[in-house]
Amino acid sequence: MGLRLKICRDVWGTWSMNGLSSVPVSHLPSLSASMDYARKQCAAAPATIELLIDGLYVVIHQELGWPRRLVAPEGPVAAAAKAERAGPPIWSRLLALLTGPHGRNAGHSPVAGES
Repeated sequence: MGLRLKICRDVWGTWSMNGLSSVPVSHLPSLSASMDYARKQCAAAPATIELLIDGLYVVIHQELGWPRRLVAPEGPVAAAAKAERAGPPIWSRLLALLTGPHGRNAGHSPVAGES
Protein backbone atom coordinates (compact mmCIF):
# COMPACT_ATOMS: atom_id res chain seq x y z
CA MET A 1 0.00 0.00 0.00
CA GLY A 2 1.31 3.48 -0.90
CA LEU A 3 1.51 6.63 1.13
CA ARG A 4 -1.57 8.50 2.27
CA LEU A 5 -1.08 12.29 2.25
CA LYS A 6 -3.47 15.02 3.28
CA ILE A 7 -2.96 18.60 2.05
CA CYS A 8 -5.13 21.37 3.53
CA ARG A 9 -5.42 25.11 3.11
CA ASP A 10 -5.41 26.77 6.51
CA VAL A 11 -7.12 29.95 7.71
CA TRP A 12 -3.99 32.04 7.01
CA GLY A 13 -3.97 31.06 3.33
CA THR A 14 -0.93 28.81 3.63
CA TRP A 15 -0.92 25.04 3.21
CA SER A 16 -0.21 22.17 5.56
CA MET A 17 0.53 18.51 4.90
CA ASN A 18 0.05 15.39 6.97
CA GLY A 19 1.33 11.90 6.26
CA LEU A 20 4.99 12.31 5.41
CA SER A 21 6.08 12.15 9.05
CA SER A 22 4.51 12.09 12.48
CA VAL A 23 4.68 15.90 12.59
CA PRO A 24 2.62 17.85 10.03
CA VAL A 25 4.46 20.23 7.72
CA SER A 26 2.86 23.67 7.75
CA HIS A 27 3.16 27.15 6.24
CA LEU A 28 3.77 25.94 2.70
CA PRO A 29 3.16 28.94 0.43
CA SER A 30 0.91 27.37 -2.23
CA LEU A 31 -0.79 24.21 -3.40
CA SER A 32 1.81 23.87 -6.13
CA ALA A 33 4.64 24.18 -3.60
CA SER A 34 2.91 21.61 -1.36
CA MET A 35 2.65 19.10 -4.20
CA ASP A 36 6.29 19.66 -5.20
CA TYR A 37 7.41 19.23 -1.58
CA ALA A 38 5.41 16.01 -1.18
CA ARG A 39 6.69 14.51 -4.45
CA LYS A 40 10.32 15.24 -3.53
CA GLN A 41 10.02 14.03 0.08
CA CYS A 42 8.49 10.67 -0.83
CA ALA A 43 10.66 10.21 -3.96
CA ALA A 44 7.51 10.12 -6.11
CA ALA A 45 6.38 6.83 -4.53
CA PRO A 46 2.76 5.77 -5.15
CA ALA A 47 0.45 7.84 -2.98
CA THR A 48 -3.17 8.62 -2.28
CA ILE A 49 -3.52 12.37 -1.83
CA GLU A 50 -6.44 14.04 -0.08
CA LEU A 51 -6.90 17.73 -0.83
CA LEU A 52 -9.09 19.97 1.35
CA ILE A 53 -9.49 23.37 -0.30
CA ASP A 54 -12.09 25.77 1.13
CA GLY A 55 -14.63 22.99 1.70
CA LEU A 56 -13.81 21.06 -1.49
CA TYR A 57 -12.62 17.49 -0.84
CA VAL A 58 -10.64 15.74 -3.60
CA VAL A 59 -8.90 12.36 -3.51
CA ILE A 60 -6.22 11.61 -6.09
CA HIS A 61 -4.09 8.54 -6.60
CA GLN A 62 -0.60 9.02 -8.02
CA GLU A 63 1.28 6.05 -9.46
CA LEU A 64 5.04 5.59 -9.12
CA GLY A 65 6.74 8.66 -10.54
CA TRP A 66 3.63 10.83 -10.08
CA PRO A 67 2.84 11.06 -13.81
CA ARG A 68 -0.24 13.28 -13.38
CA ARG A 69 0.23 17.02 -13.08
CA LEU A 70 -2.38 18.17 -10.56
CA VAL A 71 -1.76 21.91 -10.48
CA ALA A 72 -0.36 24.39 -12.98
CA PRO A 73 3.20 25.52 -12.34
CA GLU A 74 3.73 28.91 -10.74
CA GLY A 75 5.78 31.57 -12.45
CA PRO A 76 5.51 34.52 -14.82
CA VAL A 77 2.93 32.84 -17.07
CA ALA A 78 0.69 31.93 -14.14
CA ALA A 79 1.04 35.44 -12.67
CA ALA A 80 0.15 37.03 -16.03
CA ALA A 81 -2.92 34.81 -16.37
CA LYS A 82 -4.03 35.73 -12.85
CA ALA A 83 -3.58 39.44 -13.55
CA GLU A 84 -5.53 39.12 -16.80
CA ARG A 85 -8.44 37.44 -14.99
CA ALA A 86 -8.44 40.15 -12.33
CA GLY A 87 -9.12 42.89 -14.90
CA PRO A 88 -8.44 46.57 -14.34
CA PRO A 89 -8.22 47.98 -10.81
CA ILE A 90 -11.51 48.84 -9.13
CA TRP A 91 -10.80 52.59 -9.11
CA SER A 92 -10.28 52.76 -12.86
CA ARG A 93 -13.50 50.78 -13.41
CA LEU A 94 -15.40 53.18 -11.13
CA LEU A 95 -13.94 56.19 -12.93
CA ALA A 96 -14.90 54.70 -16.31
CA LEU A 97 -18.41 54.09 -15.03
CA LEU A 98 -18.79 57.68 -13.81
CA THR A 99 -17.24 59.40 -16.83
CA GLY A 100 -18.03 56.97 -19.64
CA PRO A 101 -21.03 56.87 -21.96
CA HIS A 102 -23.17 55.35 -19.23
CA GLY A 103 -21.99 57.77 -16.54
CA ARG A 104 -24.13 60.29 -14.72
CA ASN A 105 -23.73 62.96 -17.42
CA ALA A 106 -24.59 60.68 -20.33
CA GLY A 107 -27.31 62.02 -22.54
CA HIS A 108 -27.62 65.21 -20.47
CA SER A 109 -28.38 68.27 -22.50
CA PRO A 110 -28.20 71.67 -20.92
CA VAL A 111 -31.48 73.22 -19.93
CA ALA A 112 -32.22 76.64 -21.44
CA GLY A 113 -30.18 79.20 -19.63
CA GLU A 114 -27.47 76.71 -18.52
CA SER A 115 -24.04 76.84 -20.00
